[in-house]
Formats: sequence, C-alpha cells, structure tokens
Amino acid sequence: MKILFFNVSAVEADLIAEWSASHHIFVQTTSESLRIETMKMTATFDAIVFYPGQQFQTDARLYQQLARNGVQCLSIKSTGYDNINLTYAKQYQLTVTNVPNYSPESVAHFTIMSILMLLRHLPQYLDSKITVPLKQGIGTELTDVTVGLYGAGRLGSLVARTLHFMGARVIFNARTPKPALTALGIAQVDFETLLHESDVLSIHVPLTDLTFHQFDYATLAKMPDHAMLINTARGGIVDTSALITHLTAGKFQGVVLDALENEDTQGFEMNPYYQTLHAFGRVLLTPHIAYHTSAAVRDIVFTALENARETVKSGTSANIVLN
Repeated sequence: MKILFFNVSAVEADLIAEWSASHHIFVQTTSESLRIETMKMTATFDAIVFYPGQQFQTDARLYQQLARNGVQCLSIKSTGYDNINLTYAKQYQLTVTNVPNYSPESVAHFTIMSILMLLRHLPQYLDSKITVPLKQGIGTELTDVTVGLYGAGRLGSLVARTLHFMGARVIFNARTPKPALTALGIAQVDFETLLHESDVLSIHVPLTDLTFHQFDYATLAKMPDHAMLINTARGGIVDTSALITHLTAGKFQGVVLDALENEDTQGFEMNPYYQTLHAFGRVLLTPHIAYHTSAAVRDIVFTALENARETVKSGTSANIVLN
C-alpha cells in the first residue's frame, strides 16, 4: 500500500513519519497542492491525502486522471469537503473520506477567545498606531450579552456549554433538537429569533448549497446594529460584499473572520476582500487558524491516514462520505 500526502506542512511531516513507521506503510509527502499540473505525481499510489482546491468542484479531468492512475481513495484532511464534486467522484469510482471530528476544543476555545476580545474592543487596540494607552470604549461583560450560535454540532455544542457556564445567555439554531443543551436551559430558537436577539453571533455549520451566503445583505440587516459576528467555519457562508456594505454604513460593533471567501484559490492576503476588511479597525482577520493547535493537527493527520489505510485495505471506513 502506498499513500501520497499533499499540502504537507513542517508540523505535519513529523506526524506523518511517526504514523508511517508505526504502521509500516509507505507515505510519500509533498508541499505541493493537488491540481491538474501535479496530477502525474499520483501515479502508482493507492490513496491520496489532500485538501482540495476549488478546481475540484468543476474539473472532471482531475477525477478521471486519478482513477486512471490507480488511486482508490481521496482522503480529505478536513471536516468540510465542499470542494469535492461527489458526482464526478462517484462516476470514476473514487471513495471519499473526511475528518469529521478533531479536537473540538481548538475551534471552540478560539471562538470564545474571539468573543471576549470583541466585547473588550481588542481589535481596535491591536490595530491602533498609538502606543499610549487610550480608553477608546467601555467593555461589555459576557454575563450582559446574548450569544447566538448558528449550528450546534459537536463543536457548536461545546461552545454553547462553555459560554453558558461562564454566565452568558446562550441561544442556538440547529436542524435537529439538542436535548443535552436545552436541559441546561440553553434555548433552541428559529433562525429569525437568532438574528434579532443575538448580541454576538457565531457560525458553526459546514458550507453547503443551503448555507452558501446564508448571511447575505438581508439577513445581516436583521441583526442589531451593535451586534458582533464571528465566522470560524467557511468564508462562503457570509456574503462578504454585503458584510462590507454594512460595515461601511456603521453596522456591527465587531467582527472576527477566520475564513474568507475564495481563500482556497487566492490565499489570504491576496484575497480581494482582505485589504478592504482590514481597513476597518473593528474587524479582526486571522488566516484560518482557529483549528491550528498541535492536538488538532495530530488528530487530523492520523485520522486522514487511517481513513486511507482502512479504505484501501477493506473498502470501507468509519468516515466515508462517498463509496
């Protein structure tokens, strides 16, 4: 069995070597991304581990060539697999797996940190060129706000419970009942109520056709002018142009974005939205690092490799998205 691991960082390289040695399986690594120009690298490999760029949404040639090269499994090293075209993958009989669970504490703690930073106006202080201390605005305590969560899966539920025990009023919107949360007195509400009542709103859902631009101009307009918005999920869930229009008009007390639209193809600082958003002192931008802790990266690497190994060995995996 041979596995090819794309997009490898220095941190991942050591973990891959550790896994490879313990399982006696050859894993080739490369810092390159998988695209049509690097497709020839996949020849002779049984499985690939990678993070798919947007090219995988529309280019059937990628799937066709992977199948011709003998690849059986596409192991996505993230929870989201929105860039994978499942129709093409099925057409060319490619199994797709993802990493649905990894250290939820990483993103949850980042989210809570972001909320506290916004409540105390820290983005403005960080952006200030003035070195002397200035009381630019009075802070708000967590116990005096309503925090709304859009999505209450494993990660969103952890955020909800933690904030609840820290003294915040927490409400959430989710597709299914969450009895463990409601038993604590955390209210499940409809989407309109979530928008109107949240002083702080944090997004914790995957990017799908249903959630793409869920927060468009009209939706954002329904939120209070003083509201704060946090997105540690996927950039495409927020209509960034609409958000910029609202920010220009003075809406939103603070915003934290750990994900931007088109970041997969344009990176972060090259993203056309970056400079515009960065000009707002009350906006904090981070380059998709909410998950990036040693525990989370270890979970991701090991799970992605296990998915590939299990799929090639037995034709199945606990984390199969498409078989």
